[in-house]
Amino acid sequence: MVKRNIEDITPGMVVGREVSGQDGVLLAQRGVTLSEEHLRTMRAFGVRNVEIVSDDDDGPQEAESRLEIAKAHCRDLLRPRFQALDVESPFGRAVFDLAVGRAAARALAEGLDLDAVPDAGTLTCLPPEQQLFDAAAVEPGTLVSGEVELATLPEVYVRLLEALHSENASSGELADIIGRDPSLTAKLLKLVNSPLYASRSPVDSIGRAVAMAGQKELTTLVTGLAAVSAFSDIAPGLCDMRMFWRHAAACGIYASLLAQSVPGAAPDRAFVGGLLHDIGQLVILRKLPAAAGRALLLSRVEGLPASEAEIAVLGFDHAAVGRALLTNWNFPQSLIAMAADHHRPDGLPQSRDTALVHIADILATACVWPALSGPPVPAVAEAAWRSLGLPETILETVAQAGDDRIREIESILVSDTASPTQ
Repeated sequence: MVKRNIEDITPGMVVGREVSGQDGVLLAQRGVTLSEEHLRTMRAFGVRNVEIVSDDDDGPQEAESRLEIAKAHCRDLLRPRFQALDVESPFGRAVFDLAVGRAAARALAEGLDLDAVPDAGTLTCLPPEQQLFDAAAVEPGTLVSGEVELATLPEVYVRLLEALHSENASSGELADIIGRDPSLTAKLLKLVNSPLYASRSPVDSIGRAVAMAGQKELTTLVTGLAAVSAFSDIAPGLCDMRMFWRHAAACGIYASLLAQSVPGAAPDRAFVGGLLHDIGQLVILRKLPAAAGRALLLSRVEGLPASEAEIAVLGFDHAAVGRALLTNWNFPQSLIAMAADHHRPDGLPQSRDTALVHIADILATACVWPALSGPPVPAVAEAAWRSLGLPETILETVAQAGDDRIREIESILVSDTASPTQ
């Protein structure tokens, strides 16, 4: 232990000997991870010096003890977010334990006082019901067909599809088409140079990108990036758009990593399916912002997954809107299915891609959002999980492998989107 002046102590340090005020009031027990609130209280009680655990003192047993205490706190704080997921099943237990461990480690690293974290149930009621939209006139098809910017994709995507359907299309022709859209070119080059592809040498041209990824795989990536670009102008009022795209990036990365362990699965397609799985939410945010806001509140108050809250408010969910939008855009059926059925996969062998996105979405919701304030985690379709033939242990492996990749992919996605609220 080392004695430190109160002004030299920072949140996250650990108390080595209990701290009392001048009148004997106990302010912090041995082993407590100090927060800013602890330090303010100690100053108020006239504490000048505190015995702090040094790196030499904090051996494996002490560190493990502090982690277990933090996990116990986080387990209680996280339960409201996991109401829909059966945490007693092997899959649910693995996801919940993973989320708890990551939340506890983050809390210790940031010096978060878990005793001071408010209960997730502090918001207990919704505002009075009001007419938010004309229910008789609103259904998924009408939401995606009413405006030009939702009815059409960038010209580069349309021309690329035409070229690919031609028997005479060459890699050079494809590269020329993509190269006419500078923004798309920049994003695509960043993506193929990211950890998603782990290229041994820098890819500095669209021609090399086509050669490396292959025509079919590259078209899938362009499809995803073109769809993302159609929603680059959504204001961040109702939704933290940076977290939206971080979740989308995580879902894509996790789906891609899972696909690598499933025979016959295509990691590129799984990545784009994960990237676009919630695109219907962006349509609802743009076209029905008041209804989207009420669904968000209902989700948080009742602990409902987003799709269930949307159905309660709108009569349909973002997955149905995603199906309508991607069908309108003539996307491949495999990508349409991943967006449309990712909350309700049937677990059949031909639906393996959808099962990958379904599992990746649950994992991303549990692990990527701020642990103690994120949205409710959706339920798992056990048949879909079994259809992949994967062990529960792979979930932690995928989450850890994705950590270094998610923010890089996110930065590509949000490079020209609205700034975040935080």
